[in-house]
Amino acid sequence: MKEIRKILVLLVLTVCICASVVAQSSKIELDYYSPKEYEVGGIEVVGVEHLDHNSIILLSGIAVGEKVHIPSDKISVAIDKLWKQGIFEDVQILVSKVEGRTVFLTYKLEAKPRLLAFKIEGVKRAEADKLKEKMNISAGDVVTENLKTTCKNIIYDHFADKGFYSIETVIDEKRDTTTSRNEVFLTFKINKGEKIRIGKINVSGNSNNLVKSSKFYDLWWKHWKDDNELYDIEDRKVRSEMKNTKVYRWWRFWKSSRLIDQEYQDDKKLIVNEYYNKGYRDAKILKDSVYIIDGFKKTFWGKKKPVKQIVIDMEIHEGNKFFFRDITWVGNTKYSSEDLSKRLRINKGDPYNKELLEKNLQYDPTGTDIYSLYTDDGYLFFRVIPTEIKVENDSIDIEMRVYEGKQARIGNVTLSGNTVTNDYVVMRELKTYPGELFSRDNVYRSIREIQQLSYFDPEKINPDIKPNAEGGTVDIDYQVEEKSSSTFDVSGGWGANMVIFSAGISLTNFSTQKLFKKDAWRPFPTGDGQRVSLRVQTNGTYYTLVNLSFTEPWLGGRKPQALTGGIYYSYQDDGYWNTTGERAYYMGIFGASVSLSKRLKWPDDYFIFSQGITFQQYNVKDYPSFAMPTGVSTNINYNFTISRNSVDQQIYPRQGSEVTVSTQFTFPYSLVNGKDYSSMTSAERYRWLEYYKVNLKAAWYFNVVDDLVFSTRARFGFLGQYNREVGYSPFERYYVGGDGLTGYSLDGRELISLRGYDNTSLNPSDGATVFDKYTLEARYPITLNPMASVYVLGFFEGGNSWGNFQSFEPFKIYRSAGVGVRIFMQMFGTLGIDWGYGFDEIPGFPKGNGSHFHFSINGSID
Repeated sequence: MKEIRKILVLLVLTVCICASVVAQSSKIELDYYSPKEYEVGGIEVVGVEHLDHNSIILLSGIAVGEKVHIPSDKISVAIDKLWKQGIFEDVQILVSKVEGRTVFLTYKLEAKPRLLAFKIEGVKRAEADKLKEKMNISAGDVVTENLKTTCKNIIYDHFADKGFYSIETVIDEKRDTTTSRNEVFLTFKINKGEKIRIGKINVSGNSNNLVKSSKFYDLWWKHWKDDNELYDIEDRKVRSEMKNTKVYRWWRFWKSSRLIDQEYQDDKKLIVNEYYNKGYRDAKILKDSVYIIDGFKKTFWGKKKPVKQIVIDMEIHEGNKFFFRDITWVGNTKYSSEDLSKRLRINKGDPYNKELLEKNLQYDPTGTDIYSLYTDDGYLFFRVIPTEIKVENDSIDIEMRVYEGKQARIGNVTLSGNTVTNDYVVMRELKTYPGELFSRDNVYRSIREIQQLSYFDPEKINPDIKPNAEGGTVDIDYQVEEKSSSTFDVSGGWGANMVIFSAGISLTNFSTQKLFKKDAWRPFPTGDGQRVSLRVQTNGTYYTLVNLSFTEPWLGGRKPQALTGGIYYSYQDDGYWNTTGERAYYMGIFGASVSLSKRLKWPDDYFIFSQGITFQQYNVKDYPSFAMPTGVSTNINYNFTISRNSVDQQIYPRQGSEVTVSTQFTFPYSLVNGKDYSSMTSAERYRWLEYYKVNLKAAWYFNVVDDLVFSTRARFGFLGQYNREVGYSPFERYYVGGDGLTGYSLDGRELISLRGYDNTSLNPSDGATVFDKYTLEARYPITLNPMASVYVLGFFEGGNSWGNFQSFEPFKIYRSAGVGVRIFMQMFGTLGIDWGYGFDEIPGFPKGNGSHFHFSINGSID
């Protein structure tokens, strides 16, 4: 075709040149069999005054002083080059004059118009702005048919994705007559038409059931079917495998029933894959067609409304169903064939499922596949190739061809991408050590430990494994991307009939070693993994709380044992001065604590044991409605915690569990001092606080499908007494209900959130000594961007509290349900808002249940 095109162009040029020669000069003689050579004496460009003539001559490939043969391909090539610029509507090269062996050429050109401006009509302004951004055209662009066609296609694709398939776009082109410049104004007149949804998906050739279902469900479906669709149970089961391509139903608000080509192609693959998974290895979609018809849709009230509908016809070839028969192993020496077959978990007579076979061989998220068995023992170069050696009737024999290779030892372990955190902070958390046998499980565990640091984007932690088969070694480079893990938050809450403002800063990757280095303050010295937290709460007049804490996660730098210390002071009074210049009442608390945590190796290294001592002193004067109105009370307690945390990451955990058992207890003074507490004043009774306290907290996370996660959680707390004469401590009690954000906590109280109810509405007026709480939550992420992660949730929740253990009934709970959203931002931590509905009335608190909105900051609702 190219040769024919060149011949035609050459013929046209020849005619033009001949005409020009006849018209303009009688001195040039053309001989097609014997072209003559001329020197180009000059080139004139006419017809395009607004373009640079020298550039045009340069683009043509012919230069003044150059020798050319006339006629020759040189002229046609020059014309072709100018055409390819896409800015000319007509291109001619003429001979204007001949002087001996010197020829003068004229480029007679007609330029295509350029865009002066454009506008879009027929759509809303916001829609037009989106189209302008997608079209990406601007003043000065050359207006070609290709440009207009491209713009039309962009408009069609934009609205087709929204369900508009009968789009009409007319482009009105108007030349600007006010100037001599060749410019045009374009108007895109758009008629979207009506939105067209999928009305029918007709399936033929499917005689076998993809999915088992109950007879009750089948009867229900037949009862509620619409009149405008072909229905049989088998069709429905095929359609159910299509994830995004769905028939319109008024109740299916989460799906728009649009036909998007890429999603439709993906859904067809899902159908075929489901057949494969059921043993139909020869299944395929023979043909499919998509067209539009006049139909109707049912409204919410059951009325039928005439609309255009998309119909999809699909013909399926199922083929025969196949089954696994004999599975044999060759090449295996480390493990017996019997052991490998047990781990494969595929039995003779099971439907032939290639996806399940690959999963059990190569990658099972639970780590029970064959590949994990070998690679966890150092066999990094292990390979297994399943080969169909015999297909007989409906049965298939598989031979597993195993190449074990030799065990690989870890060579170099490096870290890259950490621009703030020091290498040793991450390296000490890893489970892959140079010289040890390679283990894939240890690599995954190392990734989990890096995620737990919260210094890096958990979605971008990538172990770059570099095996060396000849040397039997493997190098591992953990590639990370830093993110800010420090937080600053400002919040407000309502408690004790006052508004509490709270501000806090938490530096989770602090460095005390860099305190005196000026260059390290950007804005704080970071990189050593230490944690510093400062929080201030106040109402501005009569309530203040200041809390400061510090944690060194690796005390001494050699073992994973953390030292944490903190001090705090809080104060509240009535806010008024009396006649003597003193406050009428007040309560001040000074506290300090120190604890040491150690990572255990037994039962496994997910366990952490921590212990510490806490000192608190309460100074109270005439404090109303309190068990000790006036006096000084001291609380010295020893506490220890055993916890196990195996969640994969902190912001959006998908799997794992977290269980914590914590206790704290004071010395039983009343049992050894021989004093009669029955006749003591409250100030004497509570001068030295005595109690013991047990808290249990557990959470499990299950990755159901994709990023959908179910979380089940339970909490329990109990405050005990040593001596009935002393009674329960008025401090350290539980207050249940609401969002746990009252921000007011002078007496060591523990705030337990329970959505759907008012704050502290589910406990006795003086606090509870025992409580329980149960939560079931479903979560799904909107975005997991490290700068702002967002996920939505739905929950069922229940809980209650009691004044003493004798009245404790674990399943007599106040129930609620609702929805919410969580937003994690690096500078502010996790923010949340929930709507909950409390189903059970609270005696004496008629408005305590029902519809409630709750706000949370950094896990106040858990």
